[in-house]
Amino acid sequence: MGSSYKFYKIWIFFFLVPFCYSQNDTLISNEKDILDIIHKVFNKNDTLKKNRNKKITFSLLPAPANVTSSSGLVISFLTTFYLSDTETTKMSQVSFAPYFSFTNQYVFPIQSYIYTENNEWSFIGDYRFLIYPQPTYGLGSHSTEEEMSTLNYQQWRFYQFITRKVKGDFQIGLGFLFDNYQNISEESYIETETDYSKYMNNDFSDTSSFGFAIQALYDSRKNIINPEQGAYIEADLRINTSGVENRKWKSIYLDARKYHSFSKSRHKILAYRAFYWATFSGKPHYLDLPSIGWDRDGRTGRGFTRNRFRSNALIYFETEYRTDISKNGFLGAVFFSNISSVSKFETYRFNKWNPAIGTGLRVKWNKKNSSNLALDYGVSKNDWTLRLGLVENF
Repeated sequence: MGSSYKFYKIWIFFFLVPFCYSQNDTLISNEKDILDIIHKVFNKNDTLKKNRNKKITFSLLPAPANVTSSSGLVISFLTTFYLSDTETTKMSQVSFAPYFSFTNQYVFPIQSYIYTENNEWSFIGDYRFLIYPQPTYGLGSHSTEEEMSTLNYQQWRFYQFITRKVKGDFQIGLGFLFDNYQNISEESYIETETDYSKYMNNDFSDTSSFGFAIQALYDSRKNIINPEQGAYIEADLRINTSGVENRKWKSIYLDARKYHSFSKSRHKILAYRAFYWATFSGKPHYLDLPSIGWDRDGRTGRGFTRNRFRSNALIYFETEYRTDISKNGFLGAVFFSNISSVSKFETYRFNKWNPAIGTGLRVKWNKKNSSNLALDYGVSKNDWTLRLGLVENF
């Protein structure tokens, strides 16, 4: 316990020190992207470039993906736009990235970050439908190395946060959160009772989780797709109206990120993230418990299978360095490391830490909104992941 506490303090210090420094976003004057390459190769007229002065930008990426053992196809659609003056209003974003795997996983997620004029109001949305058989490894910090079971279910989600600017980049607001789980079943690979069956008392009935959240938000980033400066701090307190055995529950969700730029003319960014998620005062459904890879953006845990670790509390730290490979910004690379822990079940003690490292390639997809084709490979003990998308991991 003592060594874990010292390690935790080191990471907190490492994360908080850079908060005293901030630098404005910068652009490379001769920056190139995919549309520039297409224009050059096919030697077309200037139509493409003329249309790129609009306030709305679209990016589309259909590509094969291999995420651990689940091969499939991901299609990323990203649109960014401004609802007012670009100097005083932040870029808004709506993304749709359906994923289809050969292990019968079907995911249809829509995520939105909308900022009104002068950032007076912001609307953060997370809407999804999943048909999602997922491997389970047990609960707590000492979960099994081999799969315990495959948990099959369908999920509907509707999360909507509405916040109002209080002063500067600080906002406060409310959230409406709804999850519905249907057709739950389990295929066990062990002789004894699985952790899901024990926790849920063999209850596989359809269920819904409904709650409200109070949100405090600080966001000084100029570009939420590919941040080069600023900080993001989110704190949510969720009060849920239902739970297992009618035991209402609460949760706390803390997400802090900081970006430090080393150059005014090149893309050289050091980024940090700290994340904490815990449930208390009741008994959530098994699928509502904190789990790696199930943060709202679904981007924690590069190097780990999604839901590899699950418990009543999760803590996560990540550091990433982003740099250009080519002078025109067309090619770039990232190097990252993360470490996480889930609590010993039904406690808030973090005894076992799970590290991962990785690297990634960046191809400038659209320089107007700074979106990149992002391909990341992460590796950890006995596990690995490959992720593809158009938005930076955090």
